[in-house]
Amino acid sequence: MLCLPEAQARIGESRERCIERYGKPVQILKKGLLFAKNEMRIYITFSHGLADCIFLQKLDAVSQKKALPIPEAQIKQFLSENSRGYTWKYSSTLPDGDEIWITKESELGALYSQATCSLQVYTRENITR
Repeated sequence: MLCLPEAQARIGESRERCIERYGKPVQILKKGLLFAKNEMRIYITFSHGLADCIFLQKLDAVSQKKALPIPEAQIKQFLSENSRGYTWKYSSTLPDGDEIWITKESELGALYSQATCSLQVYTRENITR
């Protein structure tokens, strides 16, 4: 079970569904919505009204500005929940330690940044626009 209970956004969900899930955005940005809920920072971008990139960070309870590392088991669970039926495969580790996954069909990609302790799942369309 994912220990990031508020990280339940799904690639392909509507803007309305994301607001329903997280409440009023703390910031409306040009490309998406930023939410903060239960020590999570969630930024979601949209294309054609549907989520095409989900960025999340687990925040320190004491210092809401400090992001905490996301354990491997939680990363795998989040990828599974955002597979849209595709199968994830590990792609590579970059020189800075960032890890990359793609789906076999290359429809989705994911990146875990060691530097920012952030996890992103994105569609192919998100990368090309």
